[in-house]
Amino acid sequence: MKYFLFTFLLFLVLFSKGQSLVILHTNDMHSHLNGFSPEAEYTPLIDDEDPTAGGFSRIAGLIQSEKEKYGESLLVLDAGDFSMGTLFQTLEMTEGFQLNLMKKMGYEFVAIGNHEFDYGPNTLATMINNNLKNGPIPQLLCANYAGSKLYPDDLLQKSFDDGVILPYSVIVKNGIKIGLFGLVGVDADESIASYFGVQFDKQKKVAKATAKYLKKTEKVDLVIALSHSGVWKNKKGKWSGEDLDYAKAAPDIDLIISGHTHTYLPIALHAGNATIVQTGALGLNVGKVSISMKEDHRPQIDYELVAMNDKIIADPEIQQLIDSKTSWIEKNILMDAGSSFSKPILETSFDLTMDENHPFESNLGPFIADAIYHSLNQDKAPKVDMAMVATGVIRTNIYTGKKGLQNINDLFNVMPLGNGDDQVPGSSLGKIYVTGSELKKVLELILAVYPMKTNYYLYYSGAQIEFNPDKGFFKKISAIKIGDEEKGFRTLDIGKKSQDLVSIAANKYMISFIGQLKKMSFGLVNVIPKRGNGVPFGDDSFLVDLDDQKEGVQEAKEWLSIYHYIKEFSDVNGNGIPDVPEVYQTKRNPLLVVKQ
Repeated sequence: MKYFLFTFLLFLVLFSKGQSLVILHTNDMHSHLNGFSPEAEYTPLIDDEDPTAGGFSRIAGLIQSEKEKYGESLLVLDAGDFSMGTLFQTLEMTEGFQLNLMKKMGYEFVAIGNHEFDYGPNTLATMINNNLKNGPIPQLLCANYAGSKLYPDDLLQKSFDDGVILPYSVIVKNGIKIGLFGLVGVDADESIASYFGVQFDKQKKVAKATAKYLKKTEKVDLVIALSHSGVWKNKKGKWSGEDLDYAKAAPDIDLIISGHTHTYLPIALHAGNATIVQTGALGLNVGKVSISMKEDHRPQIDYELVAMNDKIIADPEIQQLIDSKTSWIEKNILMDAGSSFSKPILETSFDLTMDENHPFESNLGPFIADAIYHSLNQDKAPKVDMAMVATGVIRTNIYTGKKGLQNINDLFNVMPLGNGDDQVPGSSLGKIYVTGSELKKVLELILAVYPMKTNYYLYYSGAQIEFNPDKGFFKKISAIKIGDEEKGFRTLDIGKKSQDLVSIAANKYMISFIGQLKKMSFGLVNVIPKRGNGVPFGDDSFLVDLDDQKEGVQEAKEWLSIYHYIKEFSDVNGNGIPDVPEVYQTKRNPLLVVKQ
């Protein structure tokens, strides 16, 4: 009897082992190879309770320890936007590094996200090919890419033709047949700059058809969508989002590894037949999904988040590979700025933060807007009346940590997006003129839509806006004053027939966005970017030129504006490092609520 019981229990164990799977997953890591913030205090190989979170060597350490536990039952996935967010992204243009690194860490499948297209489809193909020259990379997935109407020589299509990027893949792990596919969602699609002409097939239709094919034709046991689409809470506090919609429309999906919205999901969501999980962003957490197949072939799914903090035993080999690349970045990117990775360049006694869900409470937004405004109003710099920056391009906060010291990467990480024609990373700044009437319309539109599109909220410097939140649509703003506390203010004519011109500095993407407002607002808002003489721009010559005595355009960058601005700060404690002025502890956006 005892022998029979032992045999029966052993059978159950073996059967269970043969039908189980463990998935580690990430999303929206944005090239945050090192932990932060501040990165200056990141010491993953030393047990010193450093205050940072994230870091690829910590993630690699977790993957290695889980691999020792689960062996071939472990699957490691990423749901897209793996690139674009730190100075390490600059390696991809010439060297190629991150995808090779992720393969070494143990990643098997990685989805394509919208930020992989930040420099266009051909540059993405170049980045992928640079990595392939150095060795193997994870299998890339995207099921609904439909090419670029502006790039007939679409190099990215060759990556699909060669199988480097696949719409879907089928594998067997520990006796479970798994179908995986990648998906770029609607909002992610719309976030790709229009001047690249990147197109995607209808997301919901592709999700439904691909999942059905995998289940019915490929006869997989489990369908996993690496969906760069996302979930969020609506105004009523209930979960909403594209992944919930896809799940309901595609009943053959079992698990959605979600991305794009940077949503921290400590508890899994459920819609249709699918379980939906997401880790937040930037490698601060790794998701762990445990799956066992039930007798009816339905998966039993458990989920948890693992914090990537100093308690994680990091992988020294991975960290060594990361550290070996800093010299290339210092030589090729930071030399002109006169800085290095390890050198502290700023000190703060308080946090500078921005939360898209509560943009009015931010002190980081006004700090950045002031940086752009002041850097462009120096003696030899082109002068501007007003500077703007949107919440959507502010990617990380500035935290004090234990010492309050910040290095160059801590500042770059705040504004890392974009690239200029000069190949220097970071979004280029432009200068345009608009009328007072046009400016009012833009600001009215932003005040109307930002509760629904939180990444559209704007921070300003060089202006004060008086508004009444209780007023109706396009009637909230009563006055716009141009200037600052030092120079004084002038009231701008914002009447319907106003020809009063005001110069605005903003990044290239935002200026392109302003020029497309007529189409986006269905004719409600028509703003024509102009030169100082009132003549409309016909090309991208609105880019700021920091030195018109040199050949070409000496481009200004958002993040370099911060770097130049902090050089004006006083060194309060005499340690040779400038300190963030106390005024920014309480400074908020110059939106003055005026009740009438």
